[in-house]
Amino acid sequence: MLGPLELPLFPSCYDCLSWSADGELAIAAGEYIQILTPKNTVDHSEYDSGQSPINNWHSSRFRVNVFTNNEWPTIDPQNRDNFSLGAEQSISTVVALAWSPPGLSKFRRCVLAVLTSNLLVSLYEPVGFQGKWTRVSIVNSALGNHFRSFIQDEDTHLRKSNIRSFAWSPPLKLTATEHTATPYAVLPAESRWGWHLLSVANDDNDVIFLRIQRSISEIGTPYDASVLSVTPLHDPAGNYSQLQPSSIFATILKSKVKILSMSWGPWLHAPVENQKDSASGYLAVTYGTTLKVIQLDINMLSHRQGTNPRTELKLEATSKENTPVCDQDLGEYHFSGPLAWLHTDGSPTIYLAAGILAGLLLIEFPKKHQRGARSSGRARLQELPFYESQGLSTAADAPRHLEPITAGGYMGAVPFRPGTNEHSIHPVPWQNQLDDIRERYDFDRDLGGLAVARAWGLASYNGMVAAGITVHPGDMIEYRTAAEERLTIIISTPDRSQSDGVDSQPADSPSDLQHRREAVLGYILHFEDNDEGRQSLSPKILYATACCTIVESTDAALVYQAHKVLVRLATVTGADLNDELSKCSISKNKIAPKSTEALDAPGGQMFERCDICGAGIDWYSSKEAQCATGHVFGIPRSIETLLVLWKRVFEPGWNRVI
Repeated sequence: MLGPLELPLFPSCYDCLSWSADGELAIAAGEYIQILTPKNTVDHSEYDSGQSPINNWHSSRFRVNVFTNNEWPTIDPQNRDNFSLGAEQSISTVVALAWSPPGLSKFRRCVLAVLTSNLLVSLYEPVGFQGKWTRVSIVNSALGNHFRSFIQDEDTHLRKSNIRSFAWSPPLKLTATEHTATPYAVLPAESRWGWHLLSVANDDNDVIFLRIQRSISEIGTPYDASVLSVTPLHDPAGNYSQLQPSSIFATILKSKVKILSMSWGPWLHAPVENQKDSASGYLAVTYGTTLKVIQLDINMLSHRQGTNPRTELKLEATSKENTPVCDQDLGEYHFSGPLAWLHTDGSPTIYLAAGILAGLLLIEFPKKHQRGARSSGRARLQELPFYESQGLSTAADAPRHLEPITAGGYMGAVPFRPGTNEHSIHPVPWQNQLDDIRERYDFDRDLGGLAVARAWGLASYNGMVAAGITVHPGDMIEYRTAAEERLTIIISTPDRSQSDGVDSQPADSPSDLQHRREAVLGYILHFEDNDEGRQSLSPKILYATACCTIVESTDAALVYQAHKVLVRLATVTGADLNDELSKCSISKNKIAPKSTEALDAPGGQMFERCDICGAGIDWYSSKEAQCATGHVFGIPRSIETLLVLWKRVFEPGWNRVI
């Protein structure tokens, strides 16, 4: 039921997926937001395992780039420091999206925040039960009202109102004991759902903390946004340290530094003996090429209004840059984002994962339960470089992986184990399914193994992880029309397997994969040898199957079947297969490349030719092959291609057959 899901759209930003606590998966698709909601399958009345997985989801789409003049007033051209042609002249495509924690919207649901390329953050919620969504608030209006009270200059006011990035905080829940001491006291909603805080970064590099709440009044906007605290980051020191500091280029770059990514850490509450509701939250931001951590201190004050027996709560907030957290030797790192906090309730330490150029940096520091307490020890750093290797090896002599301009060409998983001193990069759980999608794309377009995959975002829900994947040709300029746009959503289940709509199986071990290969080879050879009435398979497929059997298999019965198939091929096509027949034994052999005369002789179409020079290709492994002039080929000449062909030719339940 869950995946893979193939959607006719193309992502418009990195981190294009967001999964709400209600189970709704939002996808950024240019001018639109696509919402996928799983159908109710409790009684299996709507679930059909025979259909495509996408048919088991409710799908809705709405446009996000239509604004009224009141929502987005016309802005006259300004000077170059305050006016961005990219933002003002854009078609307002989606550049970021994120769901709020539950409890903010109607019926305690989640609200979707969307940042468009015109630097506006809008809030959306569903209307009715027809899959329609509507814009309920624009956060920039709250910034404009706040800064207009003490900033009269229109140029500065414009920079203060534009938003470059945003992030929802975890829910700040009430934990004080004074509200629970009174018997039969009605606890406020904040004790269960918490306060909903939103952090944004404007064009003037101010980090603003806002409280978002549903409006009680029926007049005006459905949501109110109030500014709690503002922390400016106007010192570009440390940015672009690899450049000559006195150069004109470095000066221009530092003048254009922006806050482009941010991530919230956990809330750390004050000890219970303080008898005071207070908490501290930490926000990590990527400021140009440097990492900053901002601490937000919250006091939850209670007071009563008149004779109303209900206690009203208000927040008192202060924020500052927390230098002890990031005063380590971080100047040598080029931070590029994204950021993520890793923690558990019982662990004594917190990890901050930050993307750096060609790698990942893990920062570990202890939890502090007292507000404003300075760290007595130094934060521990661990760098996890990305290397160009098939096995995700971290050998020092391997070349470093350089990320492409768009999306990610490198995928790895770092298991979070609190208390572990060393972490390492492992293959992602959906690697096998990703390889299958890439190979199908490669086979359909005859790319010779040069297809590449790009990951555009990850999202999690109840232990499941969704990854957005696109595939592209790797040896040419890609021309793509709107009708050819495709985004594939791969979903990994909690047991580290991929859901295929029927059952979930763990990742294959090397021995299991070898058994599967031999089972597929044997089934294809047996199919050709015994099913006389069926339409015969392609001679090229049969020849490749027999060659893979000769060079890899140690099963005498399987090699005997390969010998019989080769005899039939030689009889039907008239090709000279004496070399292959002489090497049909259970000892591993090598099949020499065919000469030019053999390639042009009768039956030569079933032999592999080099895509570069046209020479014959030898067989010495099921993993790769080499032509007579030295060109090496990998997966396209291996048994993995036969697995793809097998899945395309035979029934979808092939994995249950073998």
